Amino acid sequence: MVGSKLRDLSAPQRRVIRAWCMYDWANSGYATSGGAAIFPVYFVFLFKDALGESVSILGITFTGSSTWSLAIAVATALVAVTSPVLGVIADRVAIKKILLWIYTIVGSVAAFLMFFSAYTGQPWLWFMAMFMLANVGFAGCLVFYNTFLPHIAPRELLDRVSSQGFAYGYVGGGLLLAVHLALILAMQDAQWADLVTRLAIASTGVWWFGWALWTFRVVPEPHIPNEMSGLRPGRAIRLAFTELSHTFHQMRGFRAILIYLVAYLLFNDGIQTVLNVAGAYGADTIGIPLVFNMATILIIQFVAAFGAMAFSWLASRIATKGALMVTLVGWSILVLFGVGIAPLQPDRHEDFDYQLEYQAELEMYVVGAAPEKEDSALDRTWREELAAVRVITELEEALQMGETLSAERAEMLVERVRRSDNAPYSISVQGGGLANETATGYLHRSNLGDGPIDWWPSTVRRLVWQRLGLDAPYQWLLLGVGVGLVMGGSQALARSLFAQIVPHTRSGEFFSFFGFMGRVSTVFGPLLYVVVTGLIDTRVAILSIMALIVTGGVLLHWVDVRSGARMADEEDARHYAEAGEAFPA
Repeated sequence: MVGSKLRDLSAPQRRVIRAWCMYDWANSGYATSGGAAIFPVYFVFLFKDALGESVSILGITFTGSSTWSLAIAVATALVAVTSPVLGVIADRVAIKKILLWIYTIVGSVAAFLMFFSAYTGQPWLWFMAMFMLANVGFAGCLVFYNTFLPHIAPRELLDRVSSQGFAYGYVGGGLLLAVHLALILAMQDAQWADLVTRLAIASTGVWWFGWALWTFRVVPEPHIPNEMSGLRPGRAIRLAFTELSHTFHQMRGFRAILIYLVAYLLFNDGIQTVLNVAGAYGADTIGIPLVFNMATILIIQFVAAFGAMAFSWLASRIATKGALMVTLVGWSILVLFGVGIAPLQPDRHEDFDYQLEYQAELEMYVVGAAPEKEDSALDRTWREELAAVRVITELEEALQMGETLSAERAEMLVERVRRSDNAPYSISVQGGGLANETATGYLHRSNLGDGPIDWWPSTVRRLVWQRLGLDAPYQWLLLGVGVGLVMGGSQALARSLFAQIVPHTRSGEFFSFFGFMGRVSTVFGPLLYVVVTGLIDTRVAILSIMALIVTGGVLLHWVDVRSGARMADEEDARHYAEAGEAFPA
């Protein structure tokens, strides 16, 4: 292949690149609308509905978000330990497309089966099990999808092609998310809202499988010099372990690859953990609603498409490694401010959940606003307290706008909000004997608690968010735009930099190591989040992830890309010489 720009390539080459990019379009519907937007929030809802706010097992507290993180870790661990073996075999036998097919079918079908969670005895458990299986398919397909990259474009165009693939993915995933957001918004108050949400979940599997057919039809199996034939399963596995052992001993000779894989393990660990648990963290800790979370991720998708291409341009000016390091600095800053997201404390009367106004002619308080009744363990506990002191007469009742309260009942409501350990709401009173009385419940979203770093979100709220008048959902949105900018660049450049330093003839093997490191990172990071959440809290858990990104960025500085590319060419030339073929320089 020759040519310094995509338009210089032949029409068949451009067609293959376009079809390869379409696989990003296909699986990003699952990753974006499902994995980032709907799945974690819906799981947290199922978890809380069945088990409450948290459950303690062996002294470790599991919340909805930490249980979700554990599911991610278990699923990706399976891919992490199997992909290197399959990668070696795929470099000896032309089965890269077959493996991509298998993982695609497993992942997309499991995603479709998540729809049936409502018809099982334990919806949260079925949903988690199907997600784990779908995540095996998703993690596995990425390993073998990436192995095609060095075969479809020359080295000088890898940044551009990798970024274009991610841009396709962000736009495709964004379009599906837009459809889902519109449907969920339209049906959120209808009796079949849950059905619509589950249909949206199932459609991610249909989208993934349907668009992947384009890739399978057009992209050819990469050429393998001196391909082995008649390789039986038992012999293939023995060969794989022998080659892996040989590669481990050789790894010192591929110094750039070795250092990069360790750096990638660390910074990708941080990035992927943030992306995987962000939705659950937002719902669990900050209280971001599902619809707002989906809208934020939708905006992120299109910003990320721009970010991927913008950082591709930056890489052409300051080199791939320099541009990648810029994205890691951006990630560290965003994680720091993500920990600092904090709902604003109610200030004006209309900001409070309960709003009582005194009517002199009635000598009663009228409910100007009240939180809607929710079918959650937290809300049920709160209504039990109100029924016990007869603020409401029946457990199934809820205060409604326009309802009247005597001064005695109004005072009891204020005191319950102020003193109860189960109060999730705030209250403000205007007029009468309780004029200007306000109270914020212990479990109100604006109360940050007494965690070891809760001073940080409190400080950021006072110095930044309060002055800007931005409540938590808009803080989430603002940081989401920043995430979109660096996400596109970091993912595309991490892949293309690795493609620049690996031998094409061993792409399956080395990209399986790349995938292995990626999967190990998505095992270790979520487990770290689970442990730190259980021992301390979710904010400290998120902050611990930033340390991984910073450490990975420091190690990235020592990767010599030019030396790595030169050694990759030498390895390819040796393989072609052994096969008696001319090396396509």
